[in-house]
Amino acid sequence: MAEAFPDLEIYVLKGDPDALLAWLNADLGSMTVVSSKGDRQHWQWPNAQGVMDVYFNANAEKNLASVWFKQNHTPWSTDLDCARAAHAALGTEVRCSLGGWQEEDDNSQAEATWMKLIHGQEKPFVWDK
Repeated sequence: MAEAFPDLEIYVLKGDPDALLAWLNADLGSMTVVSSKGDRQHWQWPNAQGVMDVYFNANAEKNLASVWFKQNHTPWSTDLDCARAAHAALGTEVRCSLGGWQEEDDNSQAEATWMKLIHGQEKPFVWDK
């Protein structure tokens, strides 16, 4: 089994914060809404490893909302594991990176490998954000 990513991020098509929060509450346990300002929300989940911060941005990229788990205290090791769970629960398109990101990485995503989960299928693609 691969080592767990230290944080996770997925992108959800037309992400509905209420639906996302309901999914996370069902899969992880009760989330607390820390703040809600416009299209951005901050949630926290107290767990055995401490407190995990989750940030939601409804307008991260065109019609895609970002869900960022700042600390990975989830049952998912990778962004793809998280995206699979979100896609199964929400029934909508979910995107994620297939690899980790490092501070020194070039911000160009043209060479990055991404995965799109749509209609029960997984399709790799190049996302030139």
